[in-house]
Amino acid sequence: MMRPLRRGSALILVLIMTLALAGLAMSAVYMTSSSGLLSRFHDKDRDLAFAVETALELGKSRLQRDNTLVLYDTGFKQLLTSQPVYTSGGALLTGVTVNLYAGNTGDTSGVYVPYVTLLATVSDASGLRLARRMDLYQRSFSSYSLFADDFPSSASIGAGENLPGRVHTNNRFIAASAGSPYPVFNDTVSSAGTISGFGQWADTVSATGGARAIPYPTAAELQPGFQTRAGSASLSLSLPGGSAGTRATSGAVDVSGAATATAMPGSRLEFLTIDVNSNGVADSTEGFFKVFHLYPSSYFMGSGYYWVGGGDTTRLSVNFTGTPISLNSQVMLNQCGAFYLIPKSGGGYQREFFPVVMHKVSWVRSRIQTSAYPSIGGGEASTMAALDRTAIRHIAQLPTARCFPQGSPYLVNTERFTINSGCAQDWFTIPATRYTWGSSSACASAGRQYGGQDTTFTQYSFTCPVDQSDAAGRCTGDTVYMGYWDTYSGGNNLPGTLPASVRQNVERQHLFPLHRTYNPGSRGVVYVNGRIFLSGTVRGRATVYVNGVATLQDDVRYDSDPADTTNLCRNNFGLIAKDSIMVSDNVINRPRVYDTPSTTAGYTLTLGGNREFGFEGTVMALGGSFNTFNPNVATATNPVYTCPEGSSFTAAGGCLHVTGGTVMKTYASPYTATANSGLRPLRELDPCQLQNRRPPYFPLARTVVRPVKAFDVDARQVKTTALLTAYFTRLRGVKAAP
Repeated sequence: MMRPLRRGSALILVLIMTLALAGLAMSAVYMTSSSGLLSRFHDKDRDLAFAVETALELGKSRLQRDNTLVLYDTGFKQLLTSQPVYTSGGALLTGVTVNLYAGNTGDTSGVYVPYVTLLATVSDASGLRLARRMDLYQRSFSSYSLFADDFPSSASIGAGENLPGRVHTNNRFIAASAGSPYPVFNDTVSSAGTISGFGQWADTVSATGGARAIPYPTAAELQPGFQTRAGSASLSLSLPGGSAGTRATSGAVDVSGAATATAMPGSRLEFLTIDVNSNGVADSTEGFFKVFHLYPSSYFMGSGYYWVGGGDTTRLSVNFTGTPISLNSQVMLNQCGAFYLIPKSGGGYQREFFPVVMHKVSWVRSRIQTSAYPSIGGGEASTMAALDRTAIRHIAQLPTARCFPQGSPYLVNTERFTINSGCAQDWFTIPATRYTWGSSSACASAGRQYGGQDTTFTQYSFTCPVDQSDAAGRCTGDTVYMGYWDTYSGGNNLPGTLPASVRQNVERQHLFPLHRTYNPGSRGVVYVNGRIFLSGTVRGRATVYVNGVATLQDDVRYDSDPADTTNLCRNNFGLIAKDSIMVSDNVINRPRVYDTPSTTAGYTLTLGGNREFGFEGTVMALGGSFNTFNPNVATATNPVYTCPEGSSFTAAGGCLHVTGGTVMKTYASPYTATANSGLRPLRELDPCQLQNRRPPYFPLARTVVRPVKAFDVDARQVKTTALLTAYFTRLRGVKAAP
């Protein structure tokens, strides 16, 4: 049987095989092309990622090493412009350029430490391709336990001292040269120069030195910003001018307090907390301050009459000298005294303060004999009324004894005077005899015979030598005008009437509110144009900038213990001075000799309410040091003051207790090698220093920064200058145009 012919089948098979092989070839070509495209895409993506990471690292390096780099509070700064990128081998990354921008972001209130944000963009021939952002931590000067731009070669940290936090100096650092135990350093100590001396170091870094210098800010850089911020809230203080004036006398007695032939003007700022809403709690909104101005010359009071003035900063700062002190010292007689716990008519007790000279007055002698603490008998009251050396010593040794600066409400008896016809101040008449507050016969029937309390506010301060020849409480001459409490002129949202149980309503207009609730324009910044004395209790967050010397005349403390971590960062205070910040060598902070021999126990005392000076917050002296006046003076008590208490280290004024940070242009020790001299530093770290917080607008340190986060950014959001500006604005929490 013959098979049928299959014509063309071979051709078809050949065609099928050819097409199949062609398809395989085309697939191979396509796959090879796709693989090449994918490989080139990843190569390009890797190049772009490498370029953007390189730009960010270059930015980090510049932030850490460029001392001249300053970032703006608003907007941004361009650090790289169309910068070519090179590989690690030095080859140019063809067709790729980077731009790098930097700015401060994250905080607009000034109370947090802002981030530094680096934004890098990468472009090639097709345009902007990739953007990446990196946020880095900054450091505020307020986070340092000790910072000194200049650490003199003659200075050192003394034996037994303790530095609980971060330390940095810009030229050298010298620990103890002798003594035991060596000072303890609980955190890293860095210095742009050498580190020498003996210490108990926290880590090996602290012994190496050679760190990068951190630029120290100047007054010219900081002053305009603080003045502007304070001015928007009427917290920019222009102190009364004037030069030295004539020393005032009254009844042939010098009442000026001046240690020289002339009297000098001055002002003081006192912080206070007032329970405005009377809820029994010191809310964050209830921090205030008051300002008292001293006038050393005559002052026009109206009706064609000039009050004779002549007060000196010696009385303002509460100071007197002498070995022993003069029994005629008007500071001692009128501004020092003791508290007594007096029964109230409706039940309970109230603390009343009576100056030394008031112990002569008959109604005061009767009143203090009702005191629950300290308990005073008739014979003891008579002893104190003599106003001799024994009397002064007896009053000064009471457990409630202390002194107050001029203008204090506790000095109502010797700074507010009445006439005999009525128990009220009379500004314009000139009676032959004036009486101390509560001492005229009219005051007894009016129920106004009481001692000074925190509510007995008096706007105008007067003084006179009280007649010690009888017990009527009369002045021996005309009263002398000494100064006044300033009036707050800004927007004030305080209630129209202060709770009577808290403060006299007359004090309302003299309260400078720190919080925006009662002062809408406040940013927590106070500016003082000139030398100022400071003291008081701080509530809330505030920074005071002093365009001059700042003198701490008494403790500056928070309304609660900063070590209480349940109230972490409840308060945060910063004090910045154009020049130095000094602790006053006055009777509040340092001992004075009240009787001789001075070596007898109790004859040399400090009348400050405690045996140490206390400061809570961060100080920054832009042109000088944080120090104490007369650090070499060694007036010793018996027993001598020690710091820490119970240790072998002695000092005239005990401890200079700082909870917070000390930042200064030039380091200086508050004591010398002289035994019992000055005050010894006792430093503690405020836990708030370890947080991302700072006192309002406290300066930032241009130092090593640490990255906190990094992520890609949609390149379309930053492709133009306008979009870049809007992007950085949004990072500060401020709405910006798209």
